[in-house]
Order: sequence, then C-alpha cells, then structure tokens
Amino acid sequence: MLSARTLKWNRLTLLLPWVVLAVALAVTYQLWQSAKLNAAQVLQTKFDALVREANGHIQERMAVYEQVLRGTDGLFAHAGVVTREEFRDYVARLRLEENYPGIQGICFSLIVPKAAKDRHIAAVRKEGFPAYTITPQDERDIYTTALYLEPFSGRNLRAFGFDNYTDPVRRAAMEQARDSGNTALSGKVMLLHEENDTHQAGFRMYLPVYRHDAPHGTVAERRSAIVGWAYAPFAMDDLMAGILGEHFTDIDTEIFDGEEISDKTLMHDTDHIPLALIKPASAQFKAIDRLEIAGHVWTVANYSLPGFEAQMDREKPQLIAIGGFGASVLLALLTWLLVHGRALALQAARRMNRELIEREMGLRLAATVFKTVDEAVMVTSPDNRIIAVNPSFTRITGYSPEEVIDKNPKVLSSGKHPPEFFKELWGTLADTGAWKGELWNRRKSGEVYAGWFSFNRVYDEKGGLTHHVAVFSDITERKIEEERIRHLAHYDLLTGLPNRTLFTDRLRQAIAKARRDKGRTALLFIDLDKFKPVNDTFGHEVGDLLLKEVAKRLQYCVRGSDTASRIGGDEFVVLLLTIEEEQDALMVAEKIRHALNQPFELAGNSLHISSSIGVAIYPEHGYDEEKLLRNADTAMYYSKKGGCNSVKLYQPGMLENRE
Repeated sequence: MLSARTLKWNRLTLLLPWVVLAVALAVTYQLWQSAKLNAAQVLQTKFDALVREANGHIQERMAVYEQVLRGTDGLFAHAGVVTREEFRDYVARLRLEENYPGIQGICFSLIVPKAAKDRHIAAVRKEGFPAYTITPQDERDIYTTALYLEPFSGRNLRAFGFDNYTDPVRRAAMEQARDSGNTALSGKVMLLHEENDTHQAGFRMYLPVYRHDAPHGTVAERRSAIVGWAYAPFAMDDLMAGILGEHFTDIDTEIFDGEEISDKTLMHDTDHIPLALIKPASAQFKAIDRLEIAGHVWTVANYSLPGFEAQMDREKPQLIAIGGFGASVLLALLTWLLVHGRALALQAARRMNRELIEREMGLRLAATVFKTVDEAVMVTSPDNRIIAVNPSFTRITGYSPEEVIDKNPKVLSSGKHPPEFFKELWGTLADTGAWKGELWNRRKSGEVYAGWFSFNRVYDEKGGLTHHVAVFSDITERKIEEERIRHLAHYDLLTGLPNRTLFTDRLRQAIAKARRDKGRTALLFIDLDKFKPVNDTFGHEVGDLLLKEVAKRLQYCVRGSDTASRIGGDEFVVLLLTIEEEQDALMVAEKIRHALNQPFELAGNSLHISSSIGVAIYPEHGYDEEKLLRNADTAMYYSKKGGCNSVKLYQPGMLENRE
C-alpha cells in the first residue's frame, strides 16, 4: 500500500506540467502584449515624423510665396511706375502654374482717393477696358482696386476692379500689412476666383507697397507712404495638393482658420469627410498643431487613415504568440517527460530547440522590412559605429553597406559645418533623445548634398542606450529652388545687378562702416542720355541688350568691393565703398562717363549714348542713405540740365534751387 507521502508526490508530479504550462502561457501573453505595444510605438514615431514633415512643408512653401511677393515689391521699388505690360512680363517669368501650384495669381491693389476715382476709371477704360469700374460701387472715403491681375484670364477676370478694402476679413489683413510693413494673411474667405465653381475655401497674402522715395520707419509714416498692396489669392485645396501632393496619402490633414476647430473655420480637409462623423474617435493616431504663418494662426489636425494603420507590424506579435504557445506546450511536455522518463525528455528537448531556432530565423527575416522605405536609414551602435543601412541609403549616398559598416558616420561629412554645430546636435540628442534639422553631407562621388535628418536614440527596457537611428531624405533640389527665389527678390531680372532693395541695404552698411571707421564713401547717380530714342527706334529688345551692356561696362569700371545697381528703367547707381578724397569719386565717374560714350555694337547696329552723373559724398553731403541718394539724384539733375554727358558733384543749395 502506498504511503501518504508517495501519494502526495504523485499528485504533485501530475500538477507540475500544468503549472509550467500556465506560467509559460502567462509569459507568452506578456511578450505578445509588449510586441504589440512596440509595433504601435514604431508606427506612432512614423506618424509623428510624417506630421512634422507635412507641417514643415507648409511653412517652407508659404515662406517661398512670401519671397515671391517681396520680389513683386522689389519690382515696384526699383521701377517706380510699373506698367501693366511690365507687371505681366514679371509674373510670366515666375511660371506660377509650374513652380508654385495653389497660387491663383499675383495681383496689385491700388489705393484710389475719392476725389481721383472718376479720373482713375476713365484712365483705365482708355487702356482698352471700357466696362472697367471699381466694385462695389457705393460711396466711401477711400477706394482700393484690383488693378493688375496675372494671369489676366479665366476666373481671375472676376476680381478685376474689386475693392478688397470693403470686405472686413480682407481689410483686417491689409491694415495689418500696412502698419507692420510685413506680409499678412487674411482669414478664411470665398475667393472671387472660386465663386460658382468648386466653392473651395481660400485666403489672401498681402504685402504693402510704399512710395520708394518716402520714409516708412514708423506706423504713421507707413500709413502716409502706402500706395497699394501686392497680394496673392490662394485656393486652399489646390494649395495643399501642391504642397502635400502624393507624399502624404496615408494621413488626413484638416486645416482650420485660427484656433477654433469647427465647420465654420474649416479651410481644407484631405478626405472631405465632415467633422460630424467624429473622425478623432475612429483614427488610431492623431495630432493637432498650431502654425503661425505671416502673423496668422492656422490649426492643423492630422489623423491616420486605414492605409497607414495597416502598416503596423502584426506579424511579429503573431509569431511570438504562436511560438510562445508552442514553446509553452513543449515545456509542459518536457516537464512531463522529465517526470516520467529522461530519454523521452532529451528527445523532446532537441526537437524544441530546433523549432525555436527556426522561429528565431523567421523573426530575423521579418526585421528586413525596413529595407522598403523611401528614406535613407542608418543605424549605429552606442559608440557611433555604423551597423546597418538600407537600400535608400546607398541610393542617396552612393556607399554600399560593405563600404560603411563598422565605420564612423564622419565618412559622410561634407566639412561645411563647424565643430560647434555638431556639439549642439549631440547635446540636444543626449538631452531630448531626438534631433531634427538640415545637414550637408558628401556623396561617395564627392558631390555635396543637402539632407533633412531625423536622429533618435533607442533604449532598452532598462533605459540603457542600444542604438542611434538616423532617417534622412535628399532636399538638394528644394534648396536650389529656394536660392533662386531669393535671387529674384534681390537682383534685377534684366541685368543681373543688385536691385534697389539689395543696394539700399549695402548702402546702409557702407555708411555704418564709414561712420565707425571715420572714413568716407561715395554714391554716383547715373542717368542714360538718348536711351529713349534707342528704344523707340530699334525696339525694346535692342533696348534691353543695351541696358545689359551698360551694366557690364559699369562693373568693369569699379572695384570688386564696390556695388553697381539698376534702380529704374535707365537709371543706375554705383556705391564706392571707400574713398580718400572727392577726386577719387570724380575720377571713377569720369571713367564711367567715358566708357558709356563709346559705341555699342548690338544686333548689327552701332548705337551711341551718353550719361549724366551726379556724385554725393558721405559725410559731407548726407548722413543717411535717403539723403545721400536724394543729393546724388539732384547733382545728376544739374548734370542733365547743363546739357548732359557730364559729371556734377553735389553742392549745397542745389536741392533748394531744384525745388
């Protein structure tokens, strides 16, 4: 008969496999939950990166459009009076539809005093627009009119003559731009371009245009000097299609005017699903951000779509669940075999080990999914040695994995960033665990390229650093386009010389340097004689060629540190950065006058012109850029009045006699 102790042992041996099975299944459940959480965190990180990139694209594109308007302001600044043909030619050169999708056109709204309204309407009708008038037509103290609109066709014609100042939303933005001297965005409006068509929401970006010869340093001066506004209307859906395009199809972007989220303030919705469907409740990932653009706030709400959520890695948790269940059963069986027989237990252990190895290989295979992303991915060890790169890394950098594995990422360095830049980068990465920004690197071919980088530190469950992960894309073409826009805003389109905006900035700096060094600087104001007959006789094309040749001769006559600029149709200015005495400036002026007296051989014609040049010296003839430029202009006036083809040095009393 069995003893009580033996019976108790037999019962324990029967329960032990079940206890092992329960514990193993509990561990499997925890591992499965951890894998699901990790997969969700990975997708959350990707969603956050997409949202940051989308918001960055919106802000960068709006900054580019602001530069386009500043280029329009520069056109008015250096040309003084801009004709409709000149405005049309300038906008045509921008190629809006090709380079700036979403912008409906470039426009100029002119301020028309009440007393000048009838005279203004008659003048525009005489240009060939017999039906032109300012709308709405009710009486008011001041009018504004959409005088120039390009492209001047199609839906844009609806806005011709419209008074933006009569609409409270547009007027608020116009007044903000006028008083600040900067660009301003209107609130949500229904564009005249869109009425009776798609009914998509829109907004306008305004930039004030002041009289170039009037000061506008204070609010009162700006209100007195304002002549109108350069502005651009935007259709929101078209704009977002151009900015986001096909790169953000897995997230739904909604943009609201101001900080209120409602149907009333909704300006754009990617998937056109109304808010009443409670979209936040159905989206797994969501983010709401406030963007300030040209002094105006947009609320941007982003929600994940089913296509994005389908990218979540469900294979790994499933493999863990299946593998863990199998391992749990095997462990329970092994326990039973250990209790009932060593030989059978060893055989089962070998089989279990083989199956676990096969499952581990399957998990490693699943890890190669990262090779399919378009962005370059580089993974480094805690001591910053490269341990993995994906195919997009090779496509962008030209380096194969074998050429960079186990090397320091410095192999990609372009040398364009100082040590302080990387010290700040690593400091931010250590403090916050992440860094995002622009970085210049070098390809294997030696070519330098711009990249948009996102660095992240990866930690294990105990908080220990395991990896650094860098994700980046090539933004070189975008940087080139931004540089082209900046050039258009600061240089004359025809001659390539600095325009009035850039020249004024350089003149201000030269005066500051001369004041600091107790030195002298000189300003030459040059007006071409007999240029109009060339234009009238040979046409504008030959006139443009002549202006280009004049620009070349001016640059040949001055030093590399000096600046030659075209500020009007046939008006040029030259800044001599440093001079010792007045005679130095007069010698350069005579050199220029002599150079422009020589024949110009253009288009089979020998053309003869001359120049009238006025000279003003700092500090004798003015302590600031406005006075110095005005006195040089006055001296030029006396040169032309005295028979042209001469150089005049500014003398006290000239300005009073001229007036």
